[in-house]
Amino acid sequence: MNYTALPSIKGQITIPVPIRTKYNIGKDTPVIIEDQGKGVITVKVMKMIDHKDIEYYENAKKVGLKFKNGVDPEIIAKAIKQANG
Repeated sequence: MNYTALPSIKGQITIPVPIRTKYNIGKDTPVIIEDQGKGVITVKVMKMIDHKDIEYYENAKKVGLKFKNGVDPEIIAKAIKQANG
């Protein structure tokens, strides 16, 4: 899909409705914008994880989180590091 959008005065762009609907993008959805060079900009949508997909556990040796439905905690850690710069 290719769409054309003009930046607003604030430098914002509008993400078209079909793309927002397809990827469940709302005004509070975090995105990462990467400048690939040569006029190419990539927008990556960070998926929000439902609290039901995370299970807290605690035993005598450790406390932690288990991720259900194939969520890889390493990907989450990398995304947080990348977002924080």
